[in-house]
Amino acid sequence: MTSFTKEQEKAIYDSNIDILVSASAGSGKTTVLVERVIEKILHHQSIENLLIITFTKAAASEMKLRIKNAIKNKIKEQPDNLFLKQQLAKVDIANISTIDSFCLEVIRKFYYVINLDPNFSIMTDDTQLSLLKEKALLNTEKYFFENKDQEFIDFYNNFAGDREVEAARSMLLELYYVTLAQPNYEAFLKRLDFFYQIDINKNDIISSNLWQEKIKPLLLTNLQNIINKISQYITEAEHNFSDLNKLIEQLNLFMKSLNYLLAGIEQNLNYDEIRSRFSNCNFVGRLRRSSNWDESSTNLYQEISEFKAKCQDQLKKLFASFFITDEKEQLELLAKAQKLVKTISKVELTFINEFGKLKRKNNIIDFNDMEQFAYKILTSNSNNSDLARSYYQNKFSEILVDEYQDVNELQEQIIQVIKEKGKNNLFMVGDVKQSIYGFRQAQPHLFLQKYHQFSNEVQSERIILSDNFRSSKNVTQIVNNIFDALLTENFGGINYQKEGRLQYGATYYPDDLGTSTEFIFSTSNDDKPSIADEEEEVNDLDEINLVITRIKKLFKDDYQVYDVHSKLKRSIKFSDIAILTRTKSENLKLFQAFANAKLPLFVSDIQNYFKAFELVIITNYLKIIDNPQQDIPLVSVMRSPLYGFTEPEFAKIRIASRSTSFYDAIINYIQTSDDELSIKCNNFINELSHFRNFSIDHRISELICDIFQNTHIIELVSGMVNGPQRRVNLESLYERAQAFETSGFKGLYQFINFIKRMQKNKYDFSQPLSSKDAQDAIKLMTIHGSKGLEFPIVFLIGLNHKYQQADTTNNYVITTKSGLGLTITTADYRIDSLVKSYCNFEKKLQNLEEEIRILYVGLTRAKQKLIMVSTMANENIIPDFQNKLDAHNQLPFIDKSNAISPMSFLGPELFANQVNTLCLSDIDRELDKEDKVHYIQVMQLKSQASVKISNQSRSDLSDKLLATVKTLYNFNYPFQAATTTTSYQAVSEIKKAFEYPNDKESDNSKLINSANKYLMPISDQPAFLKKANFTGAEIGTAMHLLLQYYDYTIEYSPTNVDDLIENLVLQNKLNPDIIPHLSKHDINWFVTSNFAKAFWEKSDNLYREIEFSSLISANNLFHNFNDVNDKILVHGTIDGYFIDDDGIILFDYKTDFVDRSNLELAINNLKKKYAGQLSLYASALNNLSDKKVKAKYLILLSINKIVKVD
Repeated sequence: MTSFTKEQEKAIYDSNIDILVSASAGSGKTTVLVERVIEKILHHQSIENLLIITFTKAAASEMKLRIKNAIKNKIKEQPDNLFLKQQLAKVDIANISTIDSFCLEVIRKFYYVINLDPNFSIMTDDTQLSLLKEKALLNTEKYFFENKDQEFIDFYNNFAGDREVEAARSMLLELYYVTLAQPNYEAFLKRLDFFYQIDINKNDIISSNLWQEKIKPLLLTNLQNIINKISQYITEAEHNFSDLNKLIEQLNLFMKSLNYLLAGIEQNLNYDEIRSRFSNCNFVGRLRRSSNWDESSTNLYQEISEFKAKCQDQLKKLFASFFITDEKEQLELLAKAQKLVKTISKVELTFINEFGKLKRKNNIIDFNDMEQFAYKILTSNSNNSDLARSYYQNKFSEILVDEYQDVNELQEQIIQVIKEKGKNNLFMVGDVKQSIYGFRQAQPHLFLQKYHQFSNEVQSERIILSDNFRSSKNVTQIVNNIFDALLTENFGGINYQKEGRLQYGATYYPDDLGTSTEFIFSTSNDDKPSIADEEEEVNDLDEINLVITRIKKLFKDDYQVYDVHSKLKRSIKFSDIAILTRTKSENLKLFQAFANAKLPLFVSDIQNYFKAFELVIITNYLKIIDNPQQDIPLVSVMRSPLYGFTEPEFAKIRIASRSTSFYDAIINYIQTSDDELSIKCNNFINELSHFRNFSIDHRISELICDIFQNTHIIELVSGMVNGPQRRVNLESLYERAQAFETSGFKGLYQFINFIKRMQKNKYDFSQPLSSKDAQDAIKLMTIHGSKGLEFPIVFLIGLNHKYQQADTTNNYVITTKSGLGLTITTADYRIDSLVKSYCNFEKKLQNLEEEIRILYVGLTRAKQKLIMVSTMANENIIPDFQNKLDAHNQLPFIDKSNAISPMSFLGPELFANQVNTLCLSDIDRELDKEDKVHYIQVMQLKSQASVKISNQSRSDLSDKLLATVKTLYNFNYPFQAATTTTSYQAVSEIKKAFEYPNDKESDNSKLINSANKYLMPISDQPAFLKKANFTGAEIGTAMHLLLQYYDYTIEYSPTNVDDLIENLVLQNKLNPDIIPHLSKHDINWFVTSNFAKAFWEKSDNLYREIEFSSLISANNLFHNFNDVNDKILVHGTIDGYFIDDDGIILFDYKTDFVDRSNLELAINNLKKKYAGQLSLYASALNNLSDKKVKAKYLILLSINKIVKVD
């Protein structure tokens, strides 16, 4: 029986009250949620009366499966409980789904409340939806332009005239997603200008809502933080350093000016007065170091100097944001911006309505519609709406919400509408530290509001699950140390030190297990910084090589992983390792590097679709077909393998025409030259002209097809690395062009702009790569993709890559709290409105808080071992991280708010104290067991030293070289036999060595030649998961799977097999097409046999599909093997064994054909055939266990016989 902690029991059993469960990583929240549901059912609440909302469809499927299995276990305990059996039948139709699926049910049941055609379809193709949205936007623009709406023209002009000509359209599309996540989007749009409003009677900034609610608190917080820190320095210097009087005097003067500014803000002095005080708020004098100071004084001086620089930088940013102009101009800018925002609200609403009309015309709805329509059905002021609302309020006795930290405003209101005091309760589970879906409009503040509210209310309850049953003690400790320094109430919304710390709960890990945390970093002797580019966030190849090297060493050292299910340690497998990244932009580089290193790597998404080589060529070709006067796309196409122009050829063309476009230069070269290059240019121009003429009277899809046929690009890329995927990419572009035209769009220019917009929004049309996702492969995924998963060993990489700041560098910023901030275009310059300036700070803080939460999710995926990897600019950066934490071991707010990369958050804790660095070769099993962080440094040299040849004559050198070559060539390796086999063998490959020598199949099998083992291609999935036509071996594998997962803990029923098959299909472990080929009779025969009787009685003693590794002398396997001490690592999988009181019973399932005409002989042949294999299994078990194998059996399923093997 599962034991629960006190807090878990409260979450399971407390009732008749609203409950918020704050469940930290690895705390078993899903288990608690399932147990709560079972507890409700045991108290005769039907599962039909529970609404269980999950974040993903996969989570909903898993939840259903776990609830069904839990009910089955209860039925075993109460076999006569009819109610439980009824509940089991109802699980599949119960309301266990995503919020979207629930909303869809509301719409299908009550569609008439909003006069919706019930025969609607759901639009699931994102591309088609984008095209329809594009059409709605074009129609909206057409409407306003045709009506010569000057306000609309002013709005577009404010964003036009620079390279960001698409900014206005992009803003409308981005605002669409934010708006549609609001419960009353029309009201939200009307309030969009709220913080631009100025009291016309006072006509000043200080009395405005913007200043009082937003800017003033921001300024006070920042200034007070600086003052507090200076005060600490002054106190420390006065009490401990008598030689710093001059420095103390300067700090006092600086603090006095800050207090003067602070007082003016608190007293609400007029804007220009505050501006004046701000401009005079400077650090007077220079900090000068004295040669008479001791080391402590010098260190404090250095620390204060660094803080002074940060302060001045922070003050400059604040002044530039909020006081760059005087009050008169600021008021004019606010008035102009308010007018624009009102226009934008009007245009956005028109766009939403137009998009809705197009969807209704096609009788389709999308995911945004699902939530909006459901909310409208449940909240409209009508009798039908009252009926719908009452129906759900009465139906559900409890509403259980998983991943509550990721709900948005609209989803929250839908949940609140269904909840009715006295009729039902809310049970919400989540972890604000894992809210990482801001791009999906998740609002973690909703969780935080209840988190703080429920801690003080009598009619509600807050439960904190802090025990981490996933991670080793080392992982738990480093996570706590890092986030103790980062998460506070003013940064992240929670005091981690008091309320968020993980408690070590995974006490099942053995004490001698290797769990030490590692921080592997490379440094360069180059003094220049080397942080990755802001847009690309590339993973440096040095970093990839560090990961590859460490993985290889883990295998070389036979690193041991603890298997929770078997409760044994085993050798590491590739599938134990996960590499987590912030983005997937460099996945292709990682994939190629691992392929070169011969390490299996599974990557779900290799790269951004539009960055693929073949797509770059084709999109550039389309650009020059539309307009050839574009130098960069033109040269890109010419230089590609399609035409093969070289740099010298480009230079030759350009020299002949220096002042024209490159297209005109090509035409001029053709006309004035008569050489091979001229012919080459002429051929290219002729083909380009053909495509341009073809585009005039043909569809875009036909043009793309014509390019494919004439340039042979498909054949070209098919022969490249990852060719099948490249071909799919090109075909996908053709299909998207067809969809573009089918949706009513026309014109190559419009299609090119559509592609640009998809690129800017980082939209991905690509399909998963046609690479092999082998089960035993290292997993590479983004941190977002890893949420909810766990891995024995986690590598976290890309820690020095800059955070993306595009949200605050655009001409607009959208936040749900403060609205829409605009940059205003004047006759002479562009300037941020005060609302935009504030939104920049708010958005940056939101982004950085989410980055911390993303970091938390990444670090807490590790079960046994965490390895962080980073490239550092140079060794001098490490001291910059030291001495940053304050007296409470927390990173000051000023440092957190100016973080530029994950290392900005990690570095101050990792390097809080002086660290002793190791080399990678230093790490061994003993060091790995230490309860600490190991710092592993790799120095990357800037350049290789030149090698000087000595004064020795070349002839002497040649003679020595020749002699050395002869020695190496004639060398006889003493262990030649070892080079023709591998040190790793599978049981299936060497089983003949242990068979009976009189078996015709195994003549001389004891004397296997020392030859390389066959390396068969490993499928990405078992064949029985993919094919429609199945071999006997594949059917046998599927039968093994059923026997592996058969549940002996529930009451026997012939239908158990059907339930098992259903579960395996649901989990994508079994192809439904193979089901007709499986013998349920054979399964039921075995599980009801006398042999299996003990399995039902003592199921805990039964072990199935157990992998093992064993060292066997090479002489026992290979004839004439001349290294008598060499060992071969044998690996295999035991079908099953049962631990009896007096020994182990070993058994192996066989589905071989058995000749019934001569049954005795056929059985004897099978016993001889598999005797060696069972001997290896028995030998391995005898070495692993205190008990010895007492009997070995073959389970011959095809003839329903159990045969003992001597």
